[in-house]
Amino acid sequence: MTTKNQSPDKSANPNQAYAMPFMSPLYFAPPMEYRDNWSQHVTFKSDPKVIAKFIPKPLVPDPDGLMFMLTSYFFATGFGHYREATLCAHAKFNGRPVNYTLFLMLNNDMAICGGREIWGWPKKLGTIEVDEHDGVVHAQIGRGGTELVHAKVALNELIDPSELGGTTEYVNWKFIPSVKNGAPPDVNQLTLTELTNFVPHQVYRGPASIEFKLSPTDHYAEIPVLDVIEGFYYSSDFTLEDGEVIHDFLA
Repeated sequence: MTTKNQSPDKSANPNQAYAMPFMSPLYFAPPMEYRDNWSQHVTFKSDPKVIAKFIPKPLVPDPDGLMFMLTSYFFATGFGHYREATLCAHAKFNGRPVNYTLFLMLNNDMAICGGREIWGWPKKLGTIEVDEHDGVVHAQIGRGGTELVHAKVALNELIDPSELGGTTEYVNWKFIPSVKNGAPPDVNQLTLTELTNFVPHQVYRGPASIEFKLSPTDHYAEIPVLDVIEGFYYSSDFTLEDGEVIHDFLA
């Protein structure tokens, strides 16, 4: 298997393959160490009946429709620096609180391919802009020339990092189709990954807003925003480990 300190030998040995292309893999095996990240986090309520349509069983959606949008500037081993926007719904797996990932946009091919192929993060290539004006952090997410999300957080107060709360366990629906039309997928499973060693540093909190806009291809606007609860803007470090399969739909 290819590791951080090894490149594959020049013979095409399937037992040594980890990532494509074999002669120059796009990414290596986790863990990836993330440092000096900055993230905008907006917590909001949506319609539980709508959200339930997008969350596969055996996950149990949050009865209040709690969700969040996390837009980040990341710097990581293996991937380098990139920006990423993550849309998640609160859920439970066997009574265990998790974040179920519905959608990610980012601007780094290594993080897109590695994220999809290893963990099953549902990633697409997009544009992410984050800036600050007059004490308000703006995040704008787009794809194909269409603005999809505009979120804002006011930097009203600097709080103790312990007040950030929430779980760092994420569940993804990893789905890889077969090369043969009509055949069952090659992979169809739920994976769980924990962001370990998560340490928030500077944490700002304030009122927030979020707007999902119409697109013919990226359907953020199907998620109704009923109530925006609060927003955060914070710096952090963490480790992205490997994960585990918690449910296999093909078994």
